[in-house]
Amino acid sequence: MLSTYFTGLTLMATLIMPIGMQNAFVLNQGIKRQYHLFVASFCSIADAVFMSAGVWGGAKVFNAYPWLLTSIGVIGSVFMAYYGFLCFKSAFKGGNNLTTDHKNRGFKAILIACCAFTILNPHVYIDTIVILGGFAANLTADQRPWFVLGGVSASFIWFFALALLGQKLAPILSKPKSQQVIDLVIAILMWVLAAYLLYYVLIK
Repeated sequence: MLSTYFTGLTLMATLIMPIGMQNAFVLNQGIKRQYHLFVASFCSIADAVFMSAGVWGGAKVFNAYPWLLTSIGVIGSVFMAYYGFLCFKSAFKGGNNLTTDHKNRGFKAILIACCAFTILNPHVYIDTIVILGGFAANLTADQRPWFVLGGVSASFIWFFALALLGQKLAPILSKPKSQQVIDLVIAILMWVLAAYLLYYVLIK
């Protein structure tokens, strides 16, 4: 069973480690030290829920209703474009808008952002439900819980590592000039990902 556990851990790690909007958000919250451990927990638990759904048959929903993934992708790309605009605006204002101001960006705002970056991100569904769920279709009933446990472990390790890394680098990266550069990079990343997402769900 350990081999199945490490298969789930390795496969999930390869899917979530590439740079993306969720990873950038978790890292940035760590740098700002704004509910970063909550953000890491939220993303990890969401992955656990989606992966469990995929392993135990959730992929059938997207196969039956392919428009669901398309709709999620379009809405998600709009959100990413808007979030990129906020970061771009923040970069030229020295970090005084909603995305960087701790006074304005309270727990409720961060919770909404967590939901958006997770629920409106079609790659979350593709990775956890479609890919991992499809792989798990070849596993026995006894192997599936170990496979899910491995994938969930990878998610918790990765997101908490990102949040804590951001916290560790905060003394350097939270300086106004550094934060402006980070906001600009995230803005560009969000716009690129939004364009790619639209291409992926509407054309490809």
